[in-house]
Amino acid sequence: TGLLSAACRGYTNLGVLYTAIDPARAMDVCRRGLEIASRIGDLGFQARMLANLAVAACTFTNKCAGEGVPAAEKAIELDRALDQREHLPVPLIVLAQIHQCHGRPELAVPCYNEALELARESDEPQLLFSCYDGLATLNLDLDNMTEADRYFSLAQEICARHGLDPEALFVLPFLD
Repeated sequence: TGLLSAACRGYTNLGVLYTAIDPARAMDVCRRGLEIASRIGDLGFQARMLANLAVAACTFTNKCAGEGVPAAEKAIELDRALDQREHLPVPLIVLAQIHQCHGRPELAVPCYNEALELARESDEPQLLFSCYDGLATLNLDLDNMTEADRYFSLAQEICARHGLDPEALFVLPFLD
């Protein structure tokens, strides 16, 4: 099981890397990793692989509704069942971004807000930035400039406080 867990970590990280350059390959990698995680019964890795699959399915493909949304929702379900509060913000942010991208702000807002609440608990800058940035752009879409400015400021503060470059942040953190 140790070797298969290491393979899951590798597939998780490869899925993140490939998403930006070859989404179709990222989806294949995520499916292979999900198959291994399912075979060994590791629900935690299944949640991570599903979150990665959701991102890959929604990156320059037409598979967002068919694969992306269900994968993100299943990752959220698994993280909640396992009480994985440190990972749960990831699929929530992914689902919020999907809803936002498809013009459904009423579905995106609760996902971002729940993710933000959890990210504040862990004080993880990468997750906080993603929440603030997402809420800022969502408020821009809704023509709420006051809230957009507030969230953009919070996103910038997080980066400044932690010495982060916002252009270098991934929504899905790599695994150790």
